[in-house]
Amino acid sequence: MVLLCASLEGFAQGEDSAFNFDILKNHAQNLSVAPYQAPDRTLPAALRHFNYDDMRNIRFDPKSAVWRMDRLPFQLQFLHRGGPQNGHIAVNAVENGQVDPIPFSKNFFNYSQVKLDGRLPDDLGFNGFRIHYPLNTIEYLDEVIVFQGASYFRALGKGLHYGLSARGLAINVAGKTPEEFPEFTEFWVEKPDARSERIKIYALLNSPGLAGAYEMILIPGADTVMEIRAALFARQPIEGLGLAPLTSMFWFGEHSTSRHKDFRPEVHDSDGLIVHTGADEWLWRPLSNEGGIKVSCFAAENPRGFGLLQRDRDFSNYEDLETFYQNRPSAWVEPGPNWGRGEIRLIELPTGIEYADNIVAFWMPAEPLTPGKPLEFSYRLHWFSDDPALPPLARTLATRIGDAAEYPGAKKFVLDFSNHPGMDRNNPDSVTPVISLTNGNLKGKHLQRNDPGNAWRVFFDVEPVDRTLPVEMRCFLQSDGLPRSETWTYFWNP
Repeated sequence: MVLLCASLEGFAQGEDSAFNFDILKNHAQNLSVAPYQAPDRTLPAALRHFNYDDMRNIRFDPKSAVWRMDRLPFQLQFLHRGGPQNGHIAVNAVENGQVDPIPFSKNFFNYSQVKLDGRLPDDLGFNGFRIHYPLNTIEYLDEVIVFQGASYFRALGKGLHYGLSARGLAINVAGKTPEEFPEFTEFWVEKPDARSERIKIYALLNSPGLAGAYEMILIPGADTVMEIRAALFARQPIEGLGLAPLTSMFWFGEHSTSRHKDFRPEVHDSDGLIVHTGADEWLWRPLSNEGGIKVSCFAAENPRGFGLLQRDRDFSNYEDLETFYQNRPSAWVEPGPNWGRGEIRLIELPTGIEYADNIVAFWMPAEPLTPGKPLEFSYRLHWFSDDPALPPLARTLATRIGDAAEYPGAKKFVLDFSNHPGMDRNNPDSVTPVISLTNGNLKGKHLQRNDPGNAWRVFFDVEPVDRTLPVEMRCFLQSDGLPRSETWTYFWNP
């Protein structure tokens, strides 16, 4: 990082070459052939022992926001370093291709609610930054995205509250070797004009295994879209590469056997994984927090999309007046061309608290990343409340699980599907549930109209064949020989 900072100083001094993605790629490639240097996380004594509450009490002064005096639709605000927030990033503004570093200033922040024992250095740097934009009303600039910690970032669509996160990259999640957390170490943000509805962000990624360059175009709205392209350069072979990773929290839902003695019906930022395969099949996997670590793989070639969704928008299913789980965003990854062969991986980690992100989903290419063979890819990342095209079929509305009294050791699964024009509500016999099992025996199935819920309900009992192995299930509805619903999938550990 020291070498790179030195090589970029010329941009702040009016160098003829305009800063762009190709220049950043070249720097990332040069960085990848140099030995990795771990970032300096040293904090001054005045900040070293701060906790999360202390850090929340250091407030950025909105009057110091970048571009505030220019009255632009986008403004930048910064996050302070201290205590657990010891990461260090550099942020630069780019105007007409010229780079202007934004130095740390104590005058940016209000310290009246904390006690500082000592002086803060002028080169303290920032822990993260956020971008504000008139997302919900033209009278106020809302926080629309925040970058903080490793390569994590969170964004919002109109009317939503922060929930799940995205990452620049994931490496070895739940793999054979310890997970590696690449970090965005430096950012460049292009100055927008007075009528801009989008803003461009560049980021440098670095880790022991690789270096990378990112370009992200943020387009806020009801569906906030990020157009992302990246180039990765390996220092060493990396097999557990996770592209476009999403990270979320699922504590319990309607199908969970444990409510952790909590008064609320459900607690989660996301309730399921949706996959649109290259073969045009739609899959829905309800999330789970039971049965230990679970790794699910959905092999595909040139996938059309995947995402972690929060489908349940009914407050009565959360009954939480503070967290607004019903207003958490869904995130949908729309791959660019030529992603090739690989698999969408879903990692479900057990957790006993609601404050731990325990769900990760990403695309893992079939070929490892190796030195001398860069990987370039692109995708669109959507942050939104709902999209009726995900999927353009009947969707799973609820998954419920209970004991099958007639079959000791078996489970009863009850699924509700929404309506579809191809399914005749007045002729339920024309609709058929198609169920397939691995390591399980189907002990009957039944479909009926759920008129109070304006849905279709499927009942079936499953008896495991080998109780030492998981049971995998699939179910969809069809009529006239055509699929009318997405395919519900589930992974049950007896």
